[in-house]
Amino acid sequence: MGSTNDTSSVLVIDDDNDLRYSLKRVLSTRQYEVLEAASGEEGLKMAEKYCPNVILLDNRMGGMSGMEALQHLRGINPNAMIILMTAYGTTQTTIEAMKFGAFDYIMKPFDLKKILALTESAMAASKDLDNSGPDDGAASVSNEDIEGGIIGSSVAMQEVFKMIGQVAASDVTVMITGESGTGKELIARAIFQNSLRSQKPYIAVNCAAIPENLIESELFGHEKGSFTGATNQRIGKFELCDGGTIFLDEIGDMALTTQTKILRALQEGEIQRVGSSETLKVNVRMLAATNKPLEEMVQEKTFREDLYYRLNVVRIQLPPLRERREDVPPLIDFVLKRLARDSKVGVKSISPEALALLNRYNWPGNVRELENLIYRSAVIAQGEKILIKDLPAEVVNAIGPEKPESGRLNAGASSGSSEASGAEPTTGEAVDAASPPTDSPAELLGKLAEDPFDAAYKALREAHDTNILEHAERAMIARALKEKEGKQVKAAEILGMTRATLRKRMDQYDLS
Repeated sequence: MGSTNDTSSVLVIDDDNDLRYSLKRVLSTRQYEVLEAASGEEGLKMAEKYCPNVILLDNRMGGMSGMEALQHLRGINPNAMIILMTAYGTTQTTIEAMKFGAFDYIMKPFDLKKILALTESAMAASKDLDNSGPDDGAASVSNEDIEGGIIGSSVAMQEVFKMIGQVAASDVTVMITGESGTGKELIARAIFQNSLRSQKPYIAVNCAAIPENLIESELFGHEKGSFTGATNQRIGKFELCDGGTIFLDEIGDMALTTQTKILRALQEGEIQRVGSSETLKVNVRMLAATNKPLEEMVQEKTFREDLYYRLNVVRIQLPPLRERREDVPPLIDFVLKRLARDSKVGVKSISPEALALLNRYNWPGNVRELENLIYRSAVIAQGEKILIKDLPAEVVNAIGPEKPESGRLNAGASSGSSEASGAEPTTGEAVDAASPPTDSPAELLGKLAEDPFDAAYKALREAHDTNILEHAERAMIARALKEKEGKQVKAAEILGMTRATLRKRMDQYDLS
């Protein structure tokens, strides 16, 4: 027998006993009734019996996976807000989670305050739902993987992936905006591949690459003899794409006369071939992209206002690469693996010094520039690793002499030792100058003890405090977590302990 919604209940489904304990502890501070399940199978039974408001679901468990459990849970309790948790997040996982109706998606390790805030938000959404009955069900997965590879673990890209999952199954028109080279066509293809039209035609048209006098013929077709050179009837992209999805890239470059016909195709589902009076009905989902400021173009009367609002139903804004630098290492890894797969080059990794340098570059050409740069450097490289000397001189010079931060930039990059001997001396010295001091740990602690550390020690001694070591350990853990922005795995590496030990210490010192 299920419980009512009078109480606020949270079901935690995770095979990690320590994590369940930590979550129960922090969630109990909000007076939630916290239920626990150590597997997906057990979680389904608990969900059916107790009807929790919110479910925190681990994605990778023994037996039933979190994604499988998510689909079953939507049938058992459609009104439950489900937050998927995983330490092995991928682009497709994020998209599928949102498609199957997850409230949100969070990467492990996470800050307990963040999961608490997310749970509170989910609880509020659960309370707002009426009890009118179950949903129609989530859309099925159309493709196992996204062709072309959209890489990004940054917060900005995770939001993009969530939006893809939310809009994919509908026929809503989507406007994708962002600087040149950010991957707008990849996003459009991902929406198509995860849509209900995924088995129908998909056609991408670069409006900027087609001359103005030919764009209408390209999109809508033409009749034989309709203009000079029209020696045969031509079927346009809209007609060829009937039932499927058309992607109009660089739509800001389209002439006003063509914009009028695009608007009619959107509003009425009708087109006319050039030179024909016959109206043809087409059923096409439209995706559009541009790197131009359409709002300004509307004000300047160079883009139709009514078409702008028709296209801008849902907007996905892609961040430039310089605003998601944490994605640079995995993007480089992806490009190198793709090159290796295609047997074009034998380079397998990039040196930490070269990676540190690239992580400071502003990437005006965004992901497209990164792909070209890595390809060029891999061709130039003489071994299995890209060194600083293999990078384009104009890029190295553009970065300037500022020293990169050691350690932080190498996270998630291809494995490899420090720059091999034979690297270009001048550039190598500029990077290596950021190496840590040569003092031993004992000497460093000795220097610390001369000032603030010594003062703190004396104050604790005078107060007859017998927990000096605990205070010092708490301070060191807090400092490491701050340095690594709450990333527990990286903080644990600095402190020389396992993540499990770090979690226990965080609980012990109330550092959640």
